[in-house]
Amino acid sequence: MFILIGILIGLIIGLFLDVPIPQELIPYLTTFTLVGLDALTSGYLKLLKQTFQAPRFVFRLLVNILTAGLLTALGIQLQFDLALVIAAVFAYRIFQNIGNIGNIFARRWKERSARRTRIDKDS
Repeated sequence: MFILIGILIGLIIGLFLDVPIPQELIPYLTTFTLVGLDALTSGYLKLLKQTFQAPRFVFRLLVNILTAGLLTALGIQLQFDLALVIAAVFAYRIFQNIGNIGNIFARRWKERSARRTRIDKDS
């Protein structure tokens, strides 16, 4: 519950404050945003599968942030938009995680419906 309240407060503050972002930091901001969304979706998927481990989650998040940041910096130095490639990779992972989460919900809904049908037939 506190997490949702924190997210809502952050969104409201972000909507009403005009924080200038330097042009040089925009590739990093977009990359890190996608890394964060990937971490959220993969963490939630692991929670649903009951395989979530907090230390592993934090380690993977930090490694992904470091790798994405270094690749973005390398792309800027080479004058090649590696941030776009990184965005494509993380977008693919995010949609894959969302699809798997949807499959888990669909399977649970189907199992629950089957149980209700069995209970109704037995009654």
